[in-house]
Amino acid sequence: MNATIVDVLIENIKTDQSLLKQTEAQIETAKENKRNVVDRLKDYRRDVTVLLKYADDEQRKRIEELGFDFSESERGLNPVASLVMDIVMKAKDNQLTNVELYDAYVKTFKKKEDAFNYTEFNIKCRSLFNTQRLLRKKGTDPKSSRTDIISLNGRVIPKEEPEAKKK
Repeated sequence: MNATIVDVLIENIKTDQSLLKQTEAQIETAKENKRNVVDRLKDYRRDVTVLLKYADDEQRKRIEELGFDFSESERGLNPVASLVMDIVMKAKDNQLTNVELYDAYVKTFKKKEDAFNYTEFNIKCRSLFNTQRLLRKKGTDPKSSRTDIISLNGRVIPKEEPEAKKK
Protein backbone atom coordinates (compact mmCIF):
# COMPACT_ATOMS: atom_id res chain seq x y z
CA MET A 1 0.00 0.00 0.00
CA ASN A 2 1.33 3.34 -1.03
CA ALA A 3 0.45 5.98 1.61
CA THR A 4 0.72 9.56 0.59
CA ILE A 5 1.60 12.38 2.94
CA VAL A 6 -2.09 13.35 3.05
CA ASP A 7 -3.03 9.81 4.10
CA VAL A 8 -0.44 9.96 6.91
CA LEU A 9 -1.80 13.32 8.01
CA ILE A 10 -5.36 11.94 8.09
CA GLU A 11 -4.26 8.94 10.18
CA ASN A 12 -2.36 11.22 12.59
CA ILE A 13 -5.46 13.41 13.01
CA LYS A 14 -7.66 10.34 13.67
CA THR A 15 -5.14 8.99 16.20
CA ASP A 16 -4.83 12.31 18.01
CA GLN A 17 -8.63 12.79 18.08
CA SER A 18 -8.95 9.36 19.67
CA LEU A 19 -6.17 10.19 22.15
CA LEU A 20 -7.90 13.49 22.98
CA LYS A 21 -11.15 11.66 23.80
CA GLN A 22 -9.28 9.21 26.02
CA THR A 23 -7.39 12.03 27.75
CA GLU A 24 -10.58 14.03 28.34
CA ALA A 25 -12.21 10.94 29.87
CA GLN A 26 -9.18 10.49 32.14
CA ILE A 27 -9.35 14.16 33.14
CA GLU A 28 -13.04 13.84 34.05
CA THR A 29 -12.27 10.73 36.08
CA ALA A 30 -9.41 12.56 37.81
CA LYS A 31 -11.68 15.54 38.57
CA GLU A 32 -14.29 13.25 40.11
CA ASN A 33 -11.59 11.51 42.16
CA LYS A 34 -10.30 14.90 43.31
CA ARG A 35 -13.82 15.98 44.38
CA ASN A 36 -14.18 12.78 46.38
CA VAL A 37 -10.83 13.28 48.12
CA VAL A 38 -11.59 16.96 48.87
CA ASP A 39 -14.97 15.97 50.36
CA ARG A 40 -13.28 13.36 52.56
CA LEU A 41 -10.73 15.94 53.73
CA LYS A 42 -13.58 18.31 54.65
CA ASP A 43 -15.20 15.50 56.62
CA TYR A 44 -11.89 14.84 58.38
CA ARG A 45 -11.65 18.53 59.32
CA ARG A 46 -15.09 18.37 60.93
CA ASP A 47 -14.15 15.14 62.70
CA VAL A 48 -10.90 16.62 63.99
CA THR A 49 -12.61 19.73 65.36
CA VAL A 50 -14.92 17.48 67.37
CA LEU A 51 -12.28 14.97 68.46
CA LEU A 52 -9.41 17.41 69.05
CA LYS A 53 -10.34 17.72 72.72
CA TYR A 54 -9.40 14.04 73.15
CA ALA A 55 -5.99 14.41 71.47
CA ASP A 56 -2.80 14.61 73.49
CA ASP A 57 -0.07 17.15 72.70
CA GLU A 58 1.79 14.80 70.35
CA GLN A 59 -1.38 14.03 68.39
CA ARG A 60 -2.24 17.73 68.17
CA LYS A 61 1.24 18.46 66.86
CA ARG A 62 0.90 15.74 64.21
CA ILE A 63 -2.51 17.08 63.17
CA GLU A 64 -1.11 20.61 62.86
CA GLU A 65 1.78 19.23 60.76
CA LEU A 66 -0.87 17.96 58.35
CA GLY A 67 -1.93 21.56 57.76
CA PHE A 68 -4.85 21.83 60.17
CA ASP A 69 -4.89 25.01 62.27
CA PHE A 70 -7.24 24.85 65.20
CA SER A 71 -6.12 27.83 67.25
CA GLU A 72 -9.22 29.78 66.08
CA SER A 73 -11.64 26.87 66.52
CA GLU A 74 -10.43 26.25 70.08
CA ARG A 75 -11.23 29.85 70.99
CA GLY A 76 -14.30 29.74 68.82
CA LEU A 77 -13.68 33.30 67.62
CA ASN A 78 -11.92 34.86 64.69
CA PRO A 79 -9.53 37.75 65.46
CA VAL A 80 -12.14 40.42 64.62
CA ALA A 81 -14.75 38.81 66.89
CA SER A 82 -12.21 38.52 69.73
CA LEU A 83 -11.38 42.21 69.38
CA VAL A 84 -15.07 43.13 69.28
CA MET A 85 -15.71 41.16 72.48
CA ASP A 86 -12.91 43.11 74.19
CA ILE A 87 -14.35 46.42 72.96
CA VAL A 88 -17.86 45.58 74.20
CA MET A 89 -16.52 44.36 77.55
CA LYS A 90 -14.77 47.72 78.07
CA ALA A 91 -17.71 49.83 76.86
CA LYS A 92 -19.97 51.70 79.28
CA ASP A 93 -22.80 49.35 80.31
CA ASN A 94 -21.29 46.83 77.88
CA GLN A 95 -23.22 48.21 74.93
CA LEU A 96 -22.68 50.44 71.89
CA THR A 97 -24.40 51.18 68.64
CA ASN A 98 -23.11 49.13 65.74
CA VAL A 99 -21.44 52.16 64.15
CA GLU A 100 -19.75 53.06 67.47
CA LEU A 101 -18.53 49.48 67.71
CA TYR A 102 -17.18 49.63 64.15
CA ASP A 103 -15.48 52.98 64.81
CA ALA A 104 -13.86 51.60 67.97
CA TYR A 105 -12.66 48.60 65.94
CA VAL A 106 -11.14 50.84 63.24
CA LYS A 107 -9.36 52.94 65.90
CA THR A 108 -7.38 49.86 66.96
CA PHE A 109 -5.43 50.08 63.67
CA LYS A 110 -2.57 52.46 62.96
CA LYS A 111 -3.70 52.65 59.32
CA LYS A 112 -7.47 52.73 58.76
CA GLU A 113 -7.08 50.86 55.48
CA ASP A 114 -5.88 47.79 57.42
CA ALA A 115 -9.34 47.40 58.96
CA PHE A 116 -12.15 45.52 57.26
CA ASN A 117 -14.90 47.63 55.72
CA TYR A 118 -18.23 47.95 57.56
CA THR A 119 -19.91 45.06 55.72
CA GLU A 120 -16.99 42.63 56.14
CA PHE A 121 -16.70 43.68 59.79
CA ASN A 122 -20.33 42.71 60.39
CA ILE A 123 -19.83 39.36 58.67
CA LYS A 124 -16.80 38.64 60.88
CA CYS A 125 -18.92 39.43 63.98
CA ARG A 126 -21.80 37.08 63.10
CA SER A 127 -20.39 34.25 65.21
CA LEU A 128 -20.84 36.46 68.31
CA PHE A 129 -24.56 36.76 67.62
CA ASN A 130 -24.98 33.15 66.47
CA THR A 131 -23.47 31.92 69.74
CA GLN A 132 -25.45 34.60 71.63
CA ARG A 133 -22.35 36.11 73.21
CA LEU A 134 -23.66 39.45 71.96
CA LEU A 135 -27.22 40.61 71.40
CA ARG A 136 -28.50 42.97 68.70
CA LYS A 137 -31.50 45.23 69.28
CA LYS A 138 -32.85 47.01 66.21
CA GLY A 139 -32.07 50.72 66.32
CA THR A 140 -34.01 53.77 65.20
CA ASP A 141 -33.43 53.15 61.48
CA PRO A 142 -35.06 49.86 60.46
CA LYS A 143 -33.23 49.87 57.09
CA SER A 144 -29.74 50.25 58.55
CA SER A 145 -27.72 48.25 61.07
CA ARG A 146 -25.66 51.30 62.07
CA THR A 147 -28.07 52.37 64.84
CA ASP A 148 -28.58 48.84 66.17
CA ILE A 149 -27.68 48.46 69.84
CA ILE A 150 -25.04 45.79 70.39
CA SER A 151 -24.80 44.53 73.95
CA LEU A 152 -23.22 41.79 75.95
CA ASN A 153 -25.50 38.84 76.67
CA GLY A 154 -25.66 38.49 80.46
CA ARG A 155 -24.12 40.70 83.06
CA VAL A 156 -20.55 41.47 83.92
CA ILE A 157 -19.54 40.57 87.44
CA PRO A 158 -17.88 43.65 88.94
CA LYS A 159 -14.36 43.25 90.27
CA GLU A 160 -14.04 43.22 94.03
CA GLU A 161 -12.75 46.46 95.49
CA PRO A 162 -9.73 46.19 97.78
CA GLU A 163 -10.55 46.28 101.50
CA ALA A 164 -8.92 49.71 101.93
CA LYS A 165 -11.37 51.35 99.53
CA LYS A 166 -14.44 49.83 101.18
CA LYS A 167 -13.78 51.51 104.54
